[in-house]
Amino acid sequence: MKKKSETKGSLLPSAMADIELQHIERAVAQLRTMKHQSSGTLNVEYWRERLTAVVSGYALVPAQKQRIEALRVALDAVQSNPRDGGGRKRSTNRLWAKAA
Repeated sequence: MKKKSETKGSLLPSAMADIELQHIERAVAQLRTMKHQSSGTLNVEYWRERLTAVVSGYALVPAQKQRIEALRVALDAVQSNPRDGGGRKRSTNRLWAKAA
């Protein structure tokens, strides 16, 4: 097994990225639930920054990159339609299911 310093320069191992991604996935799920109560724009931007940090700080495998893309799509849905409980909810749920 490679040591942290041997993994693609200074990037952290992909196994550690899973912990971050699980945390972000839970937070995005909560944001989606809360979007009916407030806009949450600040929170969305914070979680986008966290995703960017994962992308730049970890040696990601393709499945993790797909999870990140699905999370970005879910954040877009929260931000673009913060107070609408209508038709977009179902498509967001499908996207979320792909990320899990």
